[in-house]
Amino acid sequence: MKTIAHGSVNSYGRSKLSLVWLEFKKLFMPKRIGFAALVLLLGGLWLYPFHVLYPGSEFKNWNTAIAVDMEAKYGDQISAAEAEQFKQSLAPKIAEADAYIRSTPAFAKANLDSYERYIKRSGMADGGTMPLWRIIQAGPARDLFAELQASFEWIDYYEDNYSNTVGMNEKEKERVAEIRSREWVSVLPTDFLNNYNSVNLLNRLAIAAMLITSLLVMHIHIGDRRSGLGEIQAASKSGVKGLFRIKIGAALLAGTFVAAVLFVVLLLAYRFSGTWSLMGADISRKGGGFFWYDMSFLQYMCVTYAAVVALCWIAALLTVFFSSVAPNYIVLAGAVALTLILFFEGDYFLNPMLNNILSVGLGRGPFQTFIELAVLLAISSGLLYVAWKRESRRIGW
Repeated sequence: MKTIAHGSVNSYGRSKLSLVWLEFKKLFMPKRIGFAALVLLLGGLWLYPFHVLYPGSEFKNWNTAIAVDMEAKYGDQISAAEAEQFKQSLAPKIAEADAYIRSTPAFAKANLDSYERYIKRSGMADGGTMPLWRIIQAGPARDLFAELQASFEWIDYYEDNYSNTVGMNEKEKERVAEIRSREWVSVLPTDFLNNYNSVNLLNRLAIAAMLITSLLVMHIHIGDRRSGLGEIQAASKSGVKGLFRIKIGAALLAGTFVAAVLFVVLLLAYRFSGTWSLMGADISRKGGGFFWYDMSFLQYMCVTYAAVVALCWIAALLTVFFSSVAPNYIVLAGAVALTLILFFEGDYFLNPMLNNILSVGLGRGPFQTFIELAVLLAISSGLLYVAWKRESRRIGW
């Protein structure tokens, strides 16, 4: 009898997993995937996040291009000797820029005969070099001047010893001092990490992931209820409690799947953008941009993308709640849209959570973002408990 009972329990457990899988497959019906893709394309959320990796030939990112070349020559860590060697390697390009300036009449009229004098004049408020800049942009020396500008910006960053620790506590100051005491700097360019953080990639991928999850999950209760399947499903062996858990499991699985697919797309985007060699570079920089832990950019991506996975779970749980209580699709769509707007349009809610996760000096603890996400997950679970009690009373099986 014990063996039979044990086998029955195992069979029931396997059947629940099968039901979760069936609910999961229902969420990915072709028409729902097509609708989600249409919304993403109309909103420009699918392609726009990756524009920083593929700016086009007219908008080449010279900071990143120079960093890739430096990594090939010197590796992920640049020493003082290597930095000096890089500085000396610019001499032929400076000579080429000098020759261009001397051969262009507009520069002679402005009493400029060298690249050095042009740069000094450009730094003056009343230097009057804007017409000259336009000539450079329209001529054959545009890339040369852009490369020199990015190169000297990197040198300035390397030689910069200024660090603002105002408002930092003792632990933060100690971490900054530890990073600044290094005898090397990371080859990672100053804007590479900024492009990944909230304003561009991470934030917009989070929006896309939450939106896709919500669009796929929003039918999970209301669809069955409008088809007259709710009471029939509740009368099954799983009952109201089991049915609710099964649908929650399917929604969480869908959110995880969406986040995983987008992460693979993100890795492929970096892989084929020509910047993959920078993935092993340290994220902290002596001139600014300090983090609590030493980690490569790829490791940082994995850690911070965990926040996107958690946000997909939050979106899944909230959408299950809305789908359970909404009287019709119009109210459901409005609730989902309002929730996503509240998440991403305010500077006081989600942006601080995704901006510079694990950063030092922003008044946020190392794991504050993940604690906040855990609280949001708990709140979402609490709302689902309320919906479950309401559904139990409504059906009354």
